[in-house]
Amino acid sequence: MIDKKRAVSTRSTKKPKEAKRAVQTLDPVRFVTQAEKAPKGEPRYRDPANPFNTWSGRGKRPDWLRVYLDQGAQLSDFEIG
Repeated sequence: MIDKKRAVSTRSTKKPKEAKRAVQTLDPVRFVTQAEKAPKGEPRYRDPANPFNTWSGRGKRPDWLRVYLDQGAQLSDFEIG
């Protein structure tokens, strides 16, 4: 059984000095949109119609490449020199 007169609150377990230090050492968080992120790895394939469309060969094939491949083009046609 818990004695209410002797119960100790666990809410204030942090010291104020530690809390101040933690806030001062944190860097500001900056959210980056998908377009601003650097690609993972070097691009190996490039869209001839739009040179900004590249693909590193990892992960899911991009839509622009899938359209070309459905039209009968080969993957080797889009390799970067």
